[in-house]
Amino acid sequence: MALSRLRKLSLFRLARTQPWPASSAIAERIDPSRLIEEETSPYHHSEQFYPAKLGDILHGRYQIATKLGHGACSTVWLARDLCGWRWQRERYVAIKILSNGQCAREEGAESELAILKRIAQANPRHKGWHFVRNFADSFHVNGISAPNLCLVFEPLREPLWLYQRRYIGGVIPSEILKILLHMILHGLDYLHTECQLIHTDLKPDNIIIKLEDDTILDRDAQKEHLDPLPQKHIDGRIIYLARNDYGKLAGPTGPIQIVDFDRSVVGNVARYGPIQAEVYRAPGVIVDAGYSYPADIWSLGVMLWDLLEDKMLFRECFDDKTKDIDEHQHLAHMTALLGPRPTELTSGRRLSKFYDANGCLREADRVPRSLTLESTIRNISGEEKEMFLRFVRRMLKWKPEERSTAKELLDDPWLALF
Repeated sequence: MALSRLRKLSLFRLARTQPWPASSAIAERIDPSRLIEEETSPYHHSEQFYPAKLGDILHGRYQIATKLGHGACSTVWLARDLCGWRWQRERYVAIKILSNGQCAREEGAESELAILKRIAQANPRHKGWHFVRNFADSFHVNGISAPNLCLVFEPLREPLWLYQRRYIGGVIPSEILKILLHMILHGLDYLHTECQLIHTDLKPDNIIIKLEDDTILDRDAQKEHLDPLPQKHIDGRIIYLARNDYGKLAGPTGPIQIVDFDRSVVGNVARYGPIQAEVYRAPGVIVDAGYSYPADIWSLGVMLWDLLEDKMLFRECFDDKTKDIDEHQHLAHMTALLGPRPTELTSGRRLSKFYDANGCLREADRVPRSLTLESTIRNISGEEKEMFLRFVRRMLKWKPEERSTAKELLDDPWLALF
């Protein structure tokens, strides 16, 4: 009886997807003195980043096949899911392995997991649920200095900033942009109304096109196994180059997902402090007047210039020396585009740095006199341009409560114009 059970167990294991054997291919070596990939992050400490290796099996289930990329506090890997059957197609996942250092704690590694669970469970029947990234699994691995949190996702294709490079001049045609915006707005509506979450870091990097053909993943995994990219070997560790160029899309676009919730916060309490990438930062955030869901709407409005014009709306506000946004210039440009800040907006912990007691901009001479929203749009014209400007003005308002919600924006006439 025991022998029979043992045979059945052996057959069961043989029927499962099998790990690939170690690759016999020898990768070209990269100069150890050259900083590459995650080493270029200011937060990189080798003992805090998990030393993942190709062929490793994590959590008894996921075999690392190739590297997809890295973030300030993490590395991302393509892995084979070994919980399938041998006669089925290979199933691949993306595994984000977070640093266990102060960087990840500041970014909220564990809170990101709680946010992801909230997103996954809030209301899967909502249309926008499909346009936000949902995680499939989570676990810890024993790192060099402490455990590292691993988050498992469906692999995606490329962020919008890279996707737009596929178009002439880096400009997404307005008819394609409208399709993308429908999905983004449904996703934001889900985050805001069903999850009660503020993303706080909406930008082209954090909106990603889904893969239209997952056989691409098997192709890349096989390539890395048989002919690996150059590697850097140092102090017993291997730093891998990312393999993430999936080539030309099969169609004009595909479904998108809003990603990266490591800085997202619950929106039903008062929130203060700096959020958002500087160029997409809302005026109330600059003066620290508090923020809520409309901060995401502002970011989306500003982001449209990146996609439609291939230019940042506030690109001229960067300081040449520091390479950071000059906040005084930023507010001056907002004044040129939107008109003066309403004087009844009197709150803001940093308000006095930028405005006098009468609510007037302290450095009013920096307001560019010829700058208007109309002058910044060159790739559409006529009635469509007017409709676009009416659409975007619903998002770019001084008063957060006057900005349209994601759900309201879905009904805008410009989005219906194909």
